[in-house]
Amino acid sequence: MIQYKRAIHATLGTSQPVIKEEEENTIFFNIDELYEVHTRFLNDLKTIVAHEGGDVLIGEPFKRLADNFSLYSAFLHNYGQAIETVKKCSANNPQFKQIVSTIVVNLHTEQSLTLEDLLHKPVARVQINALVFNDLLRETPPNHPDHQPLRQAHKTIHLFLKQFNVVNQRLPTESNKNLRRMVKNSFIVELVDGHRKLRHLFLFNDVIACAKYKASGRDRIDYELKWFIPLKDVVVFEEADATADLKESSPANILQLKTQACTVRDQLLLEEKDDKGRKSNGLRSGDKYRRKLADLESQLVLASPNLVFRIANKATNKTITFFLSSDFERTQWIESILSLKQTCNIPGANTINALEVHAFIVAMQKGMKTEMGSYLMRNTNDESLLVGDLHMTVHGLTGLDQPADLYICIEVDSYGHYFRKATTKMVCRSISPLWNESFVLELEGSQNVRILLYEAHERPKLRAKHVLKLSRSWLQETPMSRILKLGETITLNTTLRFVPGEVTLRRVPTSKPGALFGAKMSQILKREKRDIPFIISACIREVERRGMSEVGIYRVSGSASDLAKLKKSFETNAYEAEQLLKDVDIHSVTGILKSYLRELPEALFTDALYPKFFETFSAFSNNNEAARINELLKVFEELPPANKASISHILDHLIRVHHQETDNKMSLHNLAMVFGPTLLRPGQTQAKQKDLLASSTVDVMAQAGILYCFLQARIKKD
Repeated sequence: MIQYKRAIHATLGTSQPVIKEEEENTIFFNIDELYEVHTRFLNDLKTIVAHEGGDVLIGEPFKRLADNFSLYSAFLHNYGQAIETVKKCSANNPQFKQIVSTIVVNLHTEQSLTLEDLLHKPVARVQINALVFNDLLRETPPNHPDHQPLRQAHKTIHLFLKQFNVVNQRLPTESNKNLRRMVKNSFIVELVDGHRKLRHLFLFNDVIACAKYKASGRDRIDYELKWFIPLKDVVVFEEADATADLKESSPANILQLKTQACTVRDQLLLEEKDDKGRKSNGLRSGDKYRRKLADLESQLVLASPNLVFRIANKATNKTITFFLSSDFERTQWIESILSLKQTCNIPGANTINALEVHAFIVAMQKGMKTEMGSYLMRNTNDESLLVGDLHMTVHGLTGLDQPADLYICIEVDSYGHYFRKATTKMVCRSISPLWNESFVLELEGSQNVRILLYEAHERPKLRAKHVLKLSRSWLQETPMSRILKLGETITLNTTLRFVPGEVTLRRVPTSKPGALFGAKMSQILKREKRDIPFIISACIREVERRGMSEVGIYRVSGSASDLAKLKKSFETNAYEAEQLLKDVDIHSVTGILKSYLRELPEALFTDALYPKFFETFSAFSNNNEAARINELLKVFEELPPANKASISHILDHLIRVHHQETDNKMSLHNLAMVFGPTLLRPGQTQAKQKDLLASSTVDVMAQAGILYCFLQARIKKD
C-alpha cells in the first residue's frame, strides 16, 4: 500500500494527477503510521530471537503493539470512507481504476488484489492479532515473566474490540460509520442560559455529544441529543478559571437544601418506626416523605458540583461550561479529549450529522456503563443512600514492580458526584509503602468510595484506582479488614467501620432563649428523640474527623466569635450548626462542647451522686487504685441511663484522643484535668454549704482524679 501511495502521490505534482490530495489522504489514512508500528514490532522480535541462549521474552514488544491500537481505531473508523473514496475515484478516473484493480502483492506467485481488498488487510489484522494474543496468553504459564505484559496487552485489545462490537451489534450493517466507538461518558451538570441542567456527556473517537435525560416509563431513562461538536473543532480549557463570570441565575442554597433533606430523612425514619407498630393499610405512610426526599436529592445533584470545566467549538466560537466535583474527573475528561485529538485526525469527519450521532447514543445505551457515580442509574428497588461516617484506615500496599513516591486520595460520592475527602502522606521510594493512616469519611447520600493511587510528579500520575461499592449488606459498626484490588497485581489493605447517621433533632428554628444551652438534659433528649444530645455527638465526630492530631486539643481555647456563631446555630438549626463545625477552627469545636457541658444546670455525674463519688475517691490512697476504681464503677452504675450513655460516649472519645498522644500531647492526666471539673461538680446547695475558697482546689484535684480513674478503667477494659 505504501508503494502504491507513493506512486499515486507522485502524480499530484503533474498536470494530470489521478486523484486529489484530499482523496489520497482519505484512502491511505494512517497507513504510514501503522507500517512504522509494525516495522518496529518486527525488528524488536528479530533482535530478541537473534540472541542465543536463555529464554526468549517477547511480552514487552507485544504490549507496546497493543498500546498502539489507537492507530487501528482511527484506521477502522475511516475504513468505510476510504472504500467509498476508492469507488468514487474509480468511477471518475479510468486510469485510477486500472491502477487499483490489479495490485500484485507476490511476484513469485503473481498473486494480485484490488486496493479495496488490500485496505481490508489491517481490518482483518485486528482480529488476527486478537487470536494471536489469546493463544500466547493461554500457552504462557502465570509465573512466566511474559505473562503479566501479555495479560495487559490481551486486556487492552479485548477492551478495544468490545467497544467496537457493542455498536456493531446494534447499528444497521449497511452503515459505513459503524466503527465509531465510545471512549468515555458520564452524567454532568451544564450551565445553560444561567441555569444548571443535568446532562449526559458522550465522548466518541470523532465527536463529543451532549444529551438531556428523558423519563421513559418506570425506572428507565432515554436521551435526547442537545448538541455535538466534531472532535477536530473542540478546544479544551485546561486551567479552571475560578474568577470567571459564570452568570448563574439564582444559584441554589446548598446548605438549605441539605437541611431540608436532613429534616425529611428524619421524618421518614420516624414514620418507618411508627409503621412497624401499625398494620399496613397497603399505602406506606412514608411515601410522601420519600417523594419529597427524592426531589431534594435531585436538586442537590444539580447544586453540589462547583469545579468548572470548559470546552469550546472553534467553528462557532461558542464556549460551553460544565460543573464537576472531582479534579480527578476533570483531568480524565481533559486528557481523554486531548489524546483523541492527537491520534484521531480523521479525514471527512465534518460529515457528521445529528441523526447519526443520536443513533449511536441509542445504540450504546443498553450496554453503557457510566464512569461518574451511579446515582441516576438507581431505581425504586435500590437500597436508600448511605448517611453516616465511614471510619477508614489505609494500611499498606503490595504488588508494585518497582519503588516509587506514592500517595493515596480518597473520594466519596454524594448524590452521584465524587468529592475528595482525604489524602495520605507521601511515602518516598518504596516498593511496599505503609501508611497506617486513619480517616473519618462523611457519607451523605453516598454509594461508593473511590481510591486513587498517585505517583508524585510535577503533574501527578495516576497509577491505579478502585471503586468500592458500599452497602448495608456488608458494612458493620465493628472494624473489619478489607483488601482492595487496585490493579492486576496491586492490592491495598484497609480497615473499615461504618457508623450510621443518627436521627438528629428536628430542624424547626426556635426563638425560645436557652433552648439548648442551660437547659436540662432530660428536656433536650425528649425533644431530640435520641440517647445522647446532638451537640455532644456532632462535636466529637468533628474532632475525630480532623482534630485528633492537633497539639493541645481540648486544652487550647477557641475563637469567641466562632463560639457565639456556633451557640446560635445549635439553638436554631442543628444541620446548619453541623456544617458550621466543619468551617470553624477545631479549637472552637472543642470549645463549644466544653461550654455546653459547663452550662448544664446539673453536671453529667449529677448533684445527688457527686458527694458519693467524692467520698469514694477520698477513701482510698493512690497505692490502692484498683480498689478505688472498682468502688467508683459501682457508684457509676447508680447514674440515670441517659447520663451513663453520654459519659460513656465522651470517655470512649477521650481514650481515642489519648491514643494519639504522640501527636496531640494530651495524656490521660491532661484530659482528666480538662474534663474532670466539667463533668463533675457539686450542686448549688452543696457549694453554698462549703467554704468555696478552701475547698475549690481540693475539689478540682478530686474531680480530675475521679475522671482519671474512669479513663484508666476504660483502657484496662479495652
